Amino acid sequence: MTSEVVLMNRQAVAMAADSAVTITGGGYLKTYQSVDKLFPLVDGQPIGVMIYNNAELMSTPWETVISLYRDQARGRAPLDSLEAYSRDFMHFLSGNTELFSQEHQDTEFFKHVAVVLSIVADDFDFQLQQLQQSQAGRVRDHVSACFAYVVDELYGDLTRNLDGSARGRLDVFPEGTEAQLLRRYGAEVDELIGSLIAALKNEFPMLSVSQESTARLRDIAVMSVTQDAFFEHYTGVVFAGFGRSDKFPSMRSYLCSTIVMGTLKHRMDRAQDMTADSGPVIAPFAQDRMIRTFLTGMDTQLRMFLFGETLKLSSHLVSDVIGRAPGMNDEQRARLLHDYSEGNLAGALRSFFGAVDQFQYRTHTMPILRAVGVLPKKELGETAASLIKLNSFQQKVMHSVETVGGPISLATISRSEGMVMGKERAQL
Repeated sequence: MTSEVVLMNRQAVAMAADSAVTITGGGYLKTYQSVDKLFPLVDGQPIGVMIYNNAELMSTPWETVISLYRDQARGRAPLDSLEAYSRDFMHFLSGNTELFSQEHQDTEFFKHVAVVLSIVADDFDFQLQQLQQSQAGRVRDHVSACFAYVVDELYGDLTRNLDGSARGRLDVFPEGTEAQLLRRYGAEVDELIGSLIAALKNEFPMLSVSQESTARLRDIAVMSVTQDAFFEHYTGVVFAGFGRSDKFPSMRSYLCSTIVMGTLKHRMDRAQDMTADSGPVIAPFAQDRMIRTFLTGMDTQLRMFLFGETLKLSSHLVSDVIGRAPGMNDEQRARLLHDYSEGNLAGALRSFFGAVDQFQYRTHTMPILRAVGVLPKKELGETAASLIKLNSFQQKVMHSVETVGGPISLATISRSEGMVMGKERAQL
């Protein structure tokens, strides 16, 4: 993992990234603290690019990909805006058959499907373990139902958002892409699904997979590419700085995964544009727990815990009061409890935590934003590096594996001075 942050005010941008990378697999775990994640995008232009999460695109290091884009942009007229640069970079990846041949894309698609099917297998194992621990019956009697449940859940995750709304297709893939993928790769997808089912039946001979589950696995294989979901390994790519016509700095971040049939699976994740009237921007990426705690004055996990405990306490108090109220029958008590829980209690909790949020913003976040809004370039960079150091320090004292650490890559970007790179030690 990693920790990165972008700070912007009307004068400049500061980008900071740690240099730790964690390599895992097959019981192996190793952390190195010498990886570059922050680079100039184009020679002579005030634009930086950072990467986080996956260090490679289709087995090619992102550092190589960025340097190749920089080479082809050399000598070309500057683009007008940061957004134009970010979109041009994505187009460079999608249309680059020299860098990613069609044969390479085919191979990576099969790897992608294999990863998605491994998610099915891992979740299947997890659900069986949960069933065994619950002692709800013999595991062998529920194997087939458990597998169907896992397939349906993953299909649901690909078609629905967490709030229940429909999850759409990524804009970069036109309607009909799924059918096109199955026409091209259908035989190989069926072979991979057959291998998964055969491996599971070897371990669980009683497993029976319905035609509906098999059909859904085929849909999952192609929808995992086209849907607006990134359950596989992906890379976050963050651009910040100035285009030729940009008066104030901007930031764009994307999630990128793989290239299929000449199209990069990606979507814009965040967009921020400074204006004459806007406040500053503090945008953390990847591991950001301590940065957000610093900004709000409260750890997000602590806030969730307090919300849950407050809800339980309030519910118990209301239930106790209604239970002790004289002159009411059980039906009247149940109706009053339901009405109060859905009405007054819910409103009181929203009001309470709304007041907490306002206090946090007024006493913690606003003073920090006010300071960042007027920081000169040098201090803006020092502040960005300090925020990364906070995450690094938390990792050092709380985790056995330090997934954030090492020297901090730092860039300050302005129209007058361009992009100035530097390094800082991570220790506080």
